[in-house]
Amino acid sequence: MLEIPVLVTTAWTALQPFLPVIATKAAEEIGKTAIAKVWTAIEKKFDTKAAAKEALEDLLKNPQDEDTHVVFRVQLKKLLEEDNTFASDLSQLLESAGTDYKAQVIGNGAVAQGTNAKAVGAGGIMIEGGVIGSNIVMGNNNSVNSEKKKQ
Repeated sequence: MLEIPVLVTTAWTALQPFLPVIATKAAEEIGKTAIAKVWTAIEKKFDTKAAAKEALEDLLKNPQDEDTHVVFRVQLKKLLEEDNTFASDLSQLLESAGTDYKAQVIGNGAVAQGTNAKAVGAGGIMIEGGVIGSNIVMGNNNSVNSEKKKQ
């Protein structure tokens, strides 16, 4: 089983893209995904505690509000810490759900999903490790001439 902090993060990462769909009660849409069982388990558990139920209701009323995200994750963490069976069941559901991603890019944005994924938006550059003795040129219609190539 995953450790509680990892489980909270994993559950949140899996649910977050679906919050607008869940909030509009488009059950037929989420029902088509592997995340439906995860959501059902969380929803059922949140109904057992008043503070958690309120956090869930607030999240569904305003799925874009960062403050409700934090409160939801805190309540999820508390419920997982209080109930090892729920933690184990949720961990198994998340593992069986695998990677079911959903994203929308508007404009020149970029999306990276999955373990160790990285994205760079339009005009961006990503450097990992180091760059020694090399030119990095950004922009349009640029050319780089090397003195070594001219010889």
